[in-house]
Amino acid sequence: MDKEKIISLFLRGGIAFSFIYAAVFAYLNPTNWIGYIPDFLTFGLDKLFFLKIHSVVDLILGLWLLWGKKLFYSSVVSAVIIFGIIIFNINSFDIVFRDVSIFLAAVALAVMSYENGR
Repeated sequence: MDKEKIISLFLRGGIAFSFIYAAVFAYLNPTNWIGYIPDFLTFGLDKLFFLKIHSVVDLILGLWLLWGKKLFYSSVVSAVIIFGIIIFNINSFDIVFRDVSIFLAAVALAVMSYENGR
């Protein structure tokens, strides 16, 4: 396996882990996660229902990243979602500061996959 494929695998695994972890534990213990959802983002939906939808999206995105197909698109979507989490929870930066690293990893993966025509 060449160096670039190994780097891609680690980036995809790291980003996917964060999405899959969030999906599973937001489903299992929503009270720990529901407070991070800004009211205006729910589009009038109940926050718990919105969290469940978001968990499904996170799970699908994490699996898509692991799959590795259309990697540019999955990494861009990942970067956008993580960036939104950072911006909408900037008042909790002592918690979401780690998301900056995940965001930058997603951007790096997008750049790497775009240059390779993936």
